Amino acid sequence: MKIHNKILAAVLAALLGAAVLLGCAGCAENLDVSGGIGDQAWLYGVCYAESERSYDPDYDAEAEVQLMANLGVKTVRTWMQIRDLLVSPTQINEAACAEAHALLALYARHGIRAVGVSHTNFNAGTSQSGKIARDPSAGSEYVAWLEDYYTAWKTLVAEFPEVDYWEIDNETNNSVFMNNIYGEAIFNQDEMAAISTDLFYYASRGIHESNPDAQTVMGGLVGFQSGRIKTALERIYQNIQSGGYGYFYGREPAESASTEADDYFQIVCWHPYITGAFNRTVFRTLNDEIYEVVLAYEGKHKKVIFSEIGFSNETYSETLAARYITEMFSVIEEEMPYVESVLYFKLFDYADPSYWTGSYSRYGLFYDPNPDRSYTNNETDDIVTPGAPKPQAFAFQQAAGAAGDLTILQPA
Repeated sequence: MKIHNKILAAVLAALLGAAVLLGCAGCAENLDVSGGIGDQAWLYGVCYAESERSYDPDYDAEAEVQLMANLGVKTVRTWMQIRDLLVSPTQINEAACAEAHALLALYARHGIRAVGVSHTNFNAGTSQSGKIARDPSAGSEYVAWLEDYYTAWKTLVAEFPEVDYWEIDNETNNSVFMNNIYGEAIFNQDEMAAISTDLFYYASRGIHESNPDAQTVMGGLVGFQSGRIKTALERIYQNIQSGGYGYFYGREPAESASTEADDYFQIVCWHPYITGAFNRTVFRTLNDEIYEVVLAYEGKHKKVIFSEIGFSNETYSETLAARYITEMFSVIEEEMPYVESVLYFKLFDYADPSYWTGSYSRYGLFYDPNPDRSYTNNETDDIVTPGAPKPQAFAFQQAAGAAGDLTILQPA
């Protein structure tokens, strides 16, 4: 971690003081720093979905992982969807799993740590990410669905012992992912937090039964500048402390409920996307305020992963986005020691309107490698070179202290 001891001490002192102000009075002397502050050797990361590339007949996974290594990537958020890799909560999809194992082996060859993420589940509706309204009474549809959720995670993790970090769902305070099983946005923020708390617990049980050494990551929360992340995190902690969660409903006694946050997630996670200009001080302050919630409720330090953050070229010029990447990593390395990994969203543009958002994605460090997806640079109106690095890629590489060819996917 590139941070002076004096700076680290000052940041920790400030955070501890804020935690006391938030109601953690008396716990400061018990705070355990060991193992809780992020190991920033894993700081530089990207988001990568093989499904967005493997359809391409020219797809070369080995070249794309080599590109990550040249970029300086140390951690990758890799989509490992339950509904893609399993055919039922208890049965794997052998062909899909074989592809995933091969990709994971490439990451390992280059010393890149994989954070597996899934935000799909088995349900009877039309939305693979859909959730069921909370009803923890014995025999309810909700409890049966949670049991399948637990079983599916247990099966998935058993199949992939090479993955040690698992992110449980995604943006669980966002109705895009926290809708009902027909894709309808019917849950309010309290209901989302309640369902999230159960999901984190049930998944963690399954994950740790298959791999006791795995690290569970809270599905990244959103609403950075609005305060929604902080509010959602507080609600989840209040649920955990209530004693009304943290056991298998209908087959374990309520008295066995866990009020230990580590039984729900071992790593806290949020997505600090910004609108407007990037301001170093404001960015650090808003993130510190969220982290203070962790200190206040847990009474100890806990590592944090930003499993998404990016600067879209629909909003920011390539030059400005590159500058913001440099400034973002600088402030995190120098003043935010609780952050272990930043998983930049994402490696490539996705220049097909059939993308799940219904429009092009311009968040990439590189242009879409698919030559059949011709599109123009938003600033120059020039046709982009497939797979070519944007200025953002060079900014990322320089910040990471890496070297290597970033043009290996460009046409010869």
